[in-house]
Amino acid sequence: MKIKTKGGTKYERQIAEATAKWCVEHLGIGDILIFLQIKNYDDCWGSCVEGSVENSYRITVANQQSLRDFVATITHEMVHVMQWETGKWSGDGESEAKHWQYKLADKLWKADVL
Repeated sequence: MKIKTKGGTKYERQIAEATAKWCVEHLGIGDILIFLQIKNYDDCWGSCVEGSVENSYRITVANQQSLRDFVATITHEMVHVMQWETGKWSGDGESEAKHWQYKLADKLWKADVL
């Protein structure tokens, strides 16, 4: 697994990388490449699209949200990564990602990752 992060503050990048790494391990995603961009984001809190290289993903996350929401947004997008990697989701996958985002964020905190 490799994570390349840009934008945001050093602290935001550390939080984002720790969260993404934990999700890869916890969700059993496997060997992937993540390009994670942190920025002011007007359209939504985050997005995830497949990258141009096999098993790569581009995640964008808004930094103008609370820390808990910031982490939950990353876990939400990582659920989408898991869906692409496994090929398993229903509909557009949003309901599953919404269902798990705060549960995963809270579990990550309880595991003392952050």
